[in-house]
Amino acid sequence: MTTKCKYIDDYLTAIETGEVPASIELHKAAAYIRRKLDNPDVLVDTARAEKAVELIERYFRIKLFPWELFIIGLVHCYYISTDTVVFSEFLIEMGRGNGKNGFISGLVWYLTTHYHGVKEYNVDIIANSDDQAKTSFEDVYQMLDDTWEKSKRFFYRTKEVITNLKTRSYIKYNTSNAKTKDGKRSACLVFDEIHEYENNDTIKVFRSGFGKRKHSRIFYITTNGYVREGVLDERLRIAQDVLNGVIENSRMCPLIWKLDNEEEAANKQMWVKANPS
Repeated sequence: MTTKCKYIDDYLTAIETGEVPASIELHKAAAYIRRKLDNPDVLVDTARAEKAVELIERYFRIKLFPWELFIIGLVHCYYISTDTVVFSEFLIEMGRGNGKNGFISGLVWYLTTHYHGVKEYNVDIIANSDDQAKTSFEDVYQMLDDTWEKSKRFFYRTKEVITNLKTRSYIKYNTSNAKTKDGKRSACLVFDEIHEYENNDTIKVFRSGFGKRKHSRIFYITTNGYVREGVLDERLRIAQDVLNGVIENSRMCPLIWKLDNEEEAANKQMWVKANPS
């Protein structure tokens, strides 16, 4: 089965053939994604994915890695009959230094544009600390600053909010002080470094106003950390149940880049399993 989206097909094949060393979880994810997309009711909007890549690379002046192209392809998978997304929740775990914040910056910026095609597609980025929450927001702000002669026709910006004038979509950053965050109408939630979250209180508050927009999505992006039995461990347990078929018909997409054992840490050829960039 091929999806006819080169970003998805190329990366899945690279995992399955061993061209790219990958964790046990990523091999399971490849099989899971194949099963999900091998459905006549699924459409992969390749044209829109390619437009997203072209825009992100042009405006952010970067060259996207294969793992980033892969996720952009997966973001553009839809059920035809219900016009809903195949994957509404992405768990992205990897080692430090991969540029996951930079990647999510470009992706959420694109999601607010008319090329994505959903009006009022509001993005809230959430982290435990102010500095971490600002990371991706400031990436977008800096890109707009660098391209302002062109971007000012499409965006309004302050140090607190970035708004697309055409779609009326915003990008905001938030800390985990959840008391004042109720009632948001987010279409996209980015929970950054969830290994720091001790409980689900913040997530519950932000999710309370979530999902009222077409094609709503949640992204959990994280490295591993030192807080055990917190949010990350809970999400990883759910991910394992999804990948092992215990939970059926899930719309979660677990993508876990990691070493499979301590011995692999001594083998530089295996480091790509945790650091795909």
